Amino acid sequence: MDRTGSLSVQPAQAVQVVSSTWQRDSHDLFDFEAHHLNTKTFTVPKSMKCIRSGTDVQMVPEHVPPPAGADPLLRLVQKDGAFWVDKASPSTSKKLWLVVRDLATCGHKLFESDIIKLGRFKFRVRQMVASSCGGAQPELRLDDTGATCCAEAPNAENNSMCRICLLEGSSPEDPLIAPCQCKGSIECVHLGCLRHWVKGRLNLSDNNSGSYFYRPLACELCKAVYPAYVHVGSDRFPLVEVPRTTAPFIVLENMVRDSQQHASRGLHVISLAENKLLKLGRGHESDVRIADVSISRCHATIRFHRGQFVLEDHNSKFGTLVAMKKPRALDPGNSISIQVGRTVLSLTLQPPPDLGHGAASVVQSSTSGDHSCRRRPSMGLGLRSPDEHPEG
Repeated sequence: MDRTGSLSVQPAQAVQVVSSTWQRDSHDLFDFEAHHLNTKTFTVPKSMKCIRSGTDVQMVPEHVPPPAGADPLLRLVQKDGAFWVDKASPSTSKKLWLVVRDLATCGHKLFESDIIKLGRFKFRVRQMVASSCGGAQPELRLDDTGATCCAEAPNAENNSMCRICLLEGSSPEDPLIAPCQCKGSIECVHLGCLRHWVKGRLNLSDNNSGSYFYRPLACELCKAVYPAYVHVGSDRFPLVEVPRTTAPFIVLENMVRDSQQHASRGLHVISLAENKLLKLGRGHESDVRIADVSISRCHATIRFHRGQFVLEDHNSKFGTLVAMKKPRALDPGNSISIQVGRTVLSLTLQPPPDLGHGAASVVQSSTSGDHSCRRRPSMGLGLRSPDEHPEG
């Protein structure tokens, strides 16, 4: 209240939106090293939508239908005195990606189920274990339903024979199981025999920290995928005898196939013990190596700091991004950048503008020029664009 006892109304804040659009349309990528970008600056005092037609970005009122052929990017929603960044519409499947390099802390604190995008390659954070207390080990599963994570021991008679060692009978330590859809005389296999075969196929190395890459294998006969775990009675056994992983560790699922290295989905189990820095990139020294032209040699890192797993970008050409799971409120003094396809939108709260009717105003516009100065200096990796790659 003021001195007269009446309520004083605080002026509403506005959002400064700086859009940068790469002129090429290639796999929803944005080249952070590009010198020719189409840029615009807007001041947005109320709820509005951001749309793009070609390389031209516009802010339009929230309830006005976009022009034909326009691509909706995102919405700025003013609610309860704050501005929120949200998807263009509730029904759209297009994700908003938070640009890690433009965060105030220069890093993103990871949470389980986060989706990370490096170039055009995606990872899902499956599991993070910060401490060895409790003895937690990696959960080797690729689906949330758990439908393929168990196998039951068959109702085998005494003359059932293992299809690998050709010996009959089973024991509590080495039971006969039916891990796939094979029937008849090749239905059963000893757990120990199958473990030995799977371990040889996965080429698991026995290192000190217990880091490895796990992928589900399929039966060579019926092509059914083997389960990650085997239930025998009330006990659960892992199908694969993997190395024991030292905490802290993180489990990343690769969501995009890499034809040169990983032809199927799999799990990267990486221990960060002894202050290890997890390196992701195209270089041979990377802990998680991705043979893709959109990946820089040292693209990003994950470190364990003060009980948290922190993702950092290393001035990569096509950026390190994290998918937004829900609407995000803009904080005063902290700018964020959101990538939608080949457009990056930098959003900053600022004092309210003096606009007569509360409409968005274009403060600056440029269709060509050297705008890379708004980005951090590149590492000079000299990567080609994906469209120039023979496999792109």
